[in-house]
Amino acid sequence: MDSTTLNFQDISVGDELPPLEKQITAARMMAYGAATWDFIRIHYDADYVRGLGFDGPFLDGQMMGGFLAQQVQDWAGPGAFLRKLSFSNRAMVYAGDLIICHGIVTGKSAENGEELVTCDLWAVNQSGEKVVQPASALVKFSARI
Repeated sequence: MDSTTLNFQDISVGDELPPLEKQITAARMMAYGAATWDFIRIHYDADYVRGLGFDGPFLDGQMMGGFLAQQVQDWAGPGAFLRKLSFSNRAMVYAGDLIICHGIVTGKSAENGEELVTCDLWAVNQSGEKVVQPASALVKFSARI
């Protein structure tokens, strides 16, 4: 089923969200920094961060939030609204890493005219190491009139 036809009635607890894969590149990290006006050197200056003891420039943690929001919104479709997103970064993410976002529906309620779905989310790197967890989303679907 594509996201444009996803209806609240079609969702069940236990449903998995389609995984979202993101290849992390230096260009993607720099573009994010430019878009958010976040020019802190730890996200682009390899010599500087190696001098601090890191392997290289690393991903801005809020960029992971953007990936999770994209995953949920792609799944829920244009008729849904991401009401709440929370997440904790657990490991460094560097240029060259592949990040895979996962999710599962953990709750569903319809009350006071609102159709709400809760999801548990997490992200792993190419080695299967969890880089984000715990994470959760609350999604409001359009109520039928």
